[in-house]
Amino acid sequence: MNPKKVLFVYPSAPLPEQRLKTFAAWKKMGMELQVLFAHDENYQMGFLDKVMHKVKLPRDVNNLNKRIKQACLNFKPDLVFIVKGVLVKPKTLKFIKQMGCKSISWSNDDMFAWHNRSLWYTWSLKHYNLVVTQKSYNCNPDELPSLGAKVLFQDKAIDPQINHPVNDCNDFDCVHDVVFIGTKEQDRLEHLVYLAENGVKVHIYGWSVDDTGKYHENLIFHHKHLYGDDFNAALGCSKVALNFLRKMNRDVQTSRSIEIPASGGFMLAERTEEHLRLFEEGREAEYFSSKEELLEKVTYYLKNEDGRVQIAQNGLAKCFAANYTFENRINEMIQKVFHEH
Repeated sequence: MNPKKVLFVYPSAPLPEQRLKTFAAWKKMGMELQVLFAHDENYQMGFLDKVMHKVKLPRDVNNLNKRIKQACLNFKPDLVFIVKGVLVKPKTLKFIKQMGCKSISWSNDDMFAWHNRSLWYTWSLKHYNLVVTQKSYNCNPDELPSLGAKVLFQDKAIDPQINHPVNDCNDFDCVHDVVFIGTKEQDRLEHLVYLAENGVKVHIYGWSVDDTGKYHENLIFHHKHLYGDDFNAALGCSKVALNFLRKMNRDVQTSRSIEIPASGGFMLAERTEEHLRLFEEGREAEYFSSKEELLEKVTYYLKNEDGRVQIAQNGLAKCFAANYTFENRINEMIQKVFHEH
């Protein structure tokens, strides 16, 4: 059977639906859903919380584990879908199993990396029916499987209801020649500064601070996050959308790897084997392996509109031809948990 009722557990304060990874896809598939968030809107990490976080035993200040158990009793889900799960304790997973529920841990982060996981998460891994990772290396025998996890690797994905081309690019002021949406990291900064020093103006969204003027006048930091169609327009309507990997997470693909093409954008990303497998180089996306190659391709494609537009169109078509959707990923999870023995 497929699950009819799914309990979602997110490691954050309440967020709008469009920011809840996979949620809209589960909803579209006609399942009854209930959501629990780890924290409330007023949560702030105090001194003791910081200490316990440091020793990898974070405090469950909002009684998440108790609320999960209560929801299992009242809502009676077929599946408990836990994003990350750094606060979820082994005894909670055992309770879920005793209630006859299946459980999945899902994350788009590198959950073997020590900075991402807690001891609660580590001790709970063996109790999940399935641990889904978007990091292929997490499936290596000496990573998550060594901690007792039954692991499934999935590529990044999009929800077409959320990630799609906008109707009219002229309706948005976040459209630029070159754009980057992502967090601050030293390697990314070095590449961006190199572009700036060579005459390329880059508009940057998503950094926690406004660094305009700090590194170079050609780096324009917009001190805000983009959501919904603003996000789609920035990626899909700008001439070049940059995709840098996050070295701290050992990335070989990122959420932007699918979001940029799905928004109808021209993606210029770091070259990896997984990127090359997802989108054909020179036909569905473009790639670089050095600052020099990055500059060369940015310069070339800013001038070559026909080639840029054709690659963007091919990349968008590939997203759907290859079914890079959360709905497809969810069906694979369901098959693994409910139909394989």
